[in-house]
Amino acid sequence: MKKVLITLSLFVAGGVSIGLYQYFRTPEKAMEQQSVFEGSADGFAGILMDYEWETGTVVQLSDTIQSAERKSITFPNGIIVTKDTSDSSLWPTEGYITVKGVYQGKEVDEFFGETLIRVSGAFLLQPSKPENLN
Repeated sequence: MKKVLITLSLFVAGGVSIGLYQYFRTPEKAMEQQSVFEGSADGFAGILMDYEWETGTVVQLSDTIQSAERKSITFPNGIIVTKDTSDSSLWPTEGYITVKGVYQGKEVDEFFGETLIRVSGAFLLQPSKPENLN
């Protein structure tokens, strides 16, 4: 009887500790966090010209894909969005999409002299759709 009670109490204690960990843990992925900015990639680049944002800020960007590779896309104004490794969805290579990711900072391309804005760990929220021109 004692062995059964000890075993049962160990299972209950383990379940409670896992539950408390999940409740109090810090979200790690962009999908689990609240977006600080939601809007067009063009608008986000405009804001970054005037203000410096802290890296690690979660942003939600919607815009037309300029170019695409296997694990990344490029939005207007040099915004490069890299797909999160756990996002199993197939990203489109053209069209108007919405992604949510973590802002990693700005850098100047030494060869072309352009300012690049990096967003990584991104998830596809809305697949390709026609751009709203109104």
